[in-house]
Amino acid sequence: MRYFSKLLSFLYLIFIVSGCTSGTDKQRTEDTKNAKEALFNTLKNQNGWDRIHAFEYLIDLGYSDKLDPSLIKQLNVQDSVNPLSIGVWRTLAKIDQGHSADWKQKIEKQLSSKDIQLKDHAYEALAKLKLKDRSYYLDFLKSDAENQSFGTELFALWTVAFDKNKVDKIYQYVHSDLLNIEEKKRALYILSKNKNISSNQWRELTRNANHKAETDSLKLPFIAAAFVNTPSDQLGSSEFKALEDYLLTNLKSPSTISVHAILALSEFGSLDHIGIYKKAFSDNKALEQPSAAINSAISYAILRSYSIHTKTLGFWDWLVIAIYLGSMLLIGWYYSSKNKSAEDYLLGGRSMNPITVGISLFATLLSTLSYLSYPGEMVKFGPVIFTGMLAFPFVFWAVGWWIIPKIMQVNVTSAYEILEMRLGLNVRMLAVVFFLSLRLLWMATIMYVTIDVALFSIVPLDKSLAPVFGFVMLIITILYTSMGGVKAVVITDVVQSLILIGGTLLCIFFVMYNFGSFTAWLPTEWYGHWSEFKIEFDTNERLTVGNAVLTLFLWYICTAGGDQTAIQRYLSTKDVQAARKTLGVSLLTNLAAKILLALVGLALLAFFTKNSEMLKYGKTLQDQADEIFPRFIILILPEGLSGLLIAALLAAAMSSLSSGINSVATVLSADFIKRFQLPFFTQKSELGKVKVLSYLIGLVVILLSLFIGQVEGNLIDISNKVVNLFVAPIFVLFFMAFFVPFASSNATFVAGLVSIIIGIMIAFFGFLGITVLWILPASLFAGVVTGVLLSYMEKKIFFK
Repeated sequence: MRYFSKLLSFLYLIFIVSGCTSGTDKQRTEDTKNAKEALFNTLKNQNGWDRIHAFEYLIDLGYSDKLDPSLIKQLNVQDSVNPLSIGVWRTLAKIDQGHSADWKQKIEKQLSSKDIQLKDHAYEALAKLKLKDRSYYLDFLKSDAENQSFGTELFALWTVAFDKNKVDKIYQYVHSDLLNIEEKKRALYILSKNKNISSNQWRELTRNANHKAETDSLKLPFIAAAFVNTPSDQLGSSEFKALEDYLLTNLKSPSTISVHAILALSEFGSLDHIGIYKKAFSDNKALEQPSAAINSAISYAILRSYSIHTKTLGFWDWLVIAIYLGSMLLIGWYYSSKNKSAEDYLLGGRSMNPITVGISLFATLLSTLSYLSYPGEMVKFGPVIFTGMLAFPFVFWAVGWWIIPKIMQVNVTSAYEILEMRLGLNVRMLAVVFFLSLRLLWMATIMYVTIDVALFSIVPLDKSLAPVFGFVMLIITILYTSMGGVKAVVITDVVQSLILIGGTLLCIFFVMYNFGSFTAWLPTEWYGHWSEFKIEFDTNERLTVGNAVLTLFLWYICTAGGDQTAIQRYLSTKDVQAARKTLGVSLLTNLAAKILLALVGLALLAFFTKNSEMLKYGKTLQDQADEIFPRFIILILPEGLSGLLIAALLAAAMSSLSSGINSVATVLSADFIKRFQLPFFTQKSELGKVKVLSYLIGLVVILLSLFIGQVEGNLIDISNKVVNLFVAPIFVLFFMAFFVPFASSNATFVAGLVSIIIGIMIAFFGFLGITVLWILPASLFAGVVTGVLLSYMEKKIFFK
């Protein structure tokens, strides 16, 4: 109790300090609220291009779902086509997704217009829609010469500006004597929208900008184009600072404020500019005839700046994280003196408390992958996946009464010893290879998700440092794992489970606080982007209720009956009843956690739908669904509590990594070193050798994690393609050993290979159009049918 009271006192201190550091957050909230109101007021009160540009700013910032297309259609009432009509169609092509192709077609028709102005606007619209269709420029080259101009060619080139050669041509026109001033302004404007010039071209553009006289009308366009094209390695240079200062000077006098300068400055979204933007907004508003275009551009710049930049972790955040990591090492050190043998180290002496072991099993299976992917899945696809929890009662019955008794009746260290007893060494070795592939890829995926997806979305660091962060996290995990063995793993898992659940509750609480209600954030209708709610089984549908229930049921059956990580927990208890209790505790804890993660997903969806400006700039809410939980942590939670949630993310990863390392070390020790009596291994040094294996496993995991980012899909898809690929093939082998009396060694071996081949074909080659969530059921079915048929043929036909 003494330590618990100290912990509460520490957390209370964090609340006090974080409350004193929330002034910046309040300012951010006020600034973004005012900027949003200004843009939406423009939509209601302005007409023409002012309304169109306000629409496009809001679309760019992620507010598409809050915009009323009828407001833009009101501008399209002229009997004849004019440039404004094309602007309206361009906007509707972005927001009216159901008829986007129709609006694009209207714009394309104007490419054959005899009116050069209409043709120019049509090319510009198609370029801004980023359709990447090379035929537009080819059509221009083939068009009537009398309807061509350098200005029109520049806009036509813009439609293929992703082509470096075309960008070079636009750049050359900037310095050409063939273009007049207005055409050069157009070329510079296009360069400022594409940001695809080389470092040498940027230096030349910067020199030319600086050499222009103050009275030269091309000076500002040159400065703006050079500024937005600054290479990332030059953002701290004196040249960049000079360009920035010139643009800022433009905003400091009401008579010189220009939209061009504002939009250029917004490119990098520096928070240092917010004060200047707000003053410029006030100065413009104080004019006798304030410019709606300037007000909108400034509002956009403010919202974009806050969208690009997030807070960084503060002192109290790092202190909380350090205390968490230190406590994990302390637990490992404490239990290091409790291990007297390899059995103590690997199985806790087979006498561990079933409740703590059950919580540990829950923490193991709920990694950072689950902690981020389930809320992300709710945001992107809706609640259908969570209906899989209906399978839990059936899982408890099937695993508790059919699988656990089979496991507990044999006295083994590695689950795969059972396979050798029943089906021979070749099947055991195949299972070991499958298991090692599964757990190494699982740990590598957890590393990738924790660092690349979670940590780097919070801490603005170079992603090339990912291996360094991974190394540090694994070293700490390996230290407490190798010191304390499975006892330390189980106790740290319990602590980490409490942190995980506390983190989800904190998130929900703060969303409630933001909405000022316990229930206002809960949806009252089905979101338009969510998957359709269907009950039936369908291999061609990504998610239905039937698919979710079947997939979760089979995943638990396969994991409980074939994965050393789970089986090791059952073997750590004294008998079948205790192992069954472990399973029940694990399922109940998992049920509570999934319900909480579903609520977190709903909370995050409501919060970021309401506060779209807080999303990462340039991506929709659906595009960054897997990243918004860590983004919420750093943006919304006060200092100290952010650190606690980061600790929760680390806890989710480390609880899984520690168990994975321990179980892989167990299998390598029992199934390779001990099984084959390798000459360097003796009973006396067994515990030490297992600890060394932990470090080698960690190194392999770090190397594998570097390649996980190449797999396409959201986190649920990655999990199924990489991690769950081997779940069914392993259980196919155990199914044959446990439940098929006439199973043969050769048939079972082939069945395992068929199962993994089917899984790979579905995951990476779209076999039969089956979706990734059906990888496990399909590969399990294929493997079991193959094994049973071949065994029957071998026993009943060939040996008759």
